[in-house]
Parts: sequence; structure tokens; C-alpha cells
Amino acid sequence: MTTMKKFPLLGAALALACAAVPVALAQDASEPTQERTPTTAPLTATPRPFEELDRNADGAISKDEAAVDPPLAQAFGTLDKDADGRLSPEEYAVHAQGTP
Repeated sequence: MTTMKKFPLLGAALALACAAVPVALAQDASEPTQERTPTTAPLTATPRPFEELDRNADGAISKDEAAVDPPLAQAFGTLDKDADGRLSPEEYAVHAQGTP
């Protein structure tokens, strides 16, 4: 006599367990996988044109004018090589090229 005939409930439980495995595997396979990116990755923004930042068109970017661009405002002191409190087009070009 086979085990299935001796223990009918065991056979039913085994058959049910075997049937559930492919369903569980199919659910895992159907879940979309999303590639995770670090939240601290720097955003690469295109620098604004000099003319857009020079709001009063005096040929230089003041600290107040630079305030609308946080990366520029942060680097302002380093970029202002002649320490006159304004960025000339040449000084700003260093920032726009990404080499403060």
C-alpha cells in the first residue's frame, strides 16, 4: 500500500503545498523591480546665463543677484577673485564651466 492511501490527509496537504509554491514564485517574479538611486546624488543643473543673473544689467553679478542660484551663492566668495563683491563675466565663467 502506498503512503498516499495510508495517510490521505498527508497526501492532500502535500499536494496543496506543492501547488502553492509556483503561485508564490509567480507573485515574486511579477513584482516590478525598481532600480534604487541614492537620494543624496548631486543634481546636475545647467548654469544660468550671466545676463539672466545680472538683473540690473550693470555688467556684474552682485551677492544679492547671486542669491537666486544657491550653488553660485555658496561659491561666491571663492569666485570673486578681486574681492570687490561682484562677479565679472570672467569670474562667473569659472563657475559656469564647473571649476570654482
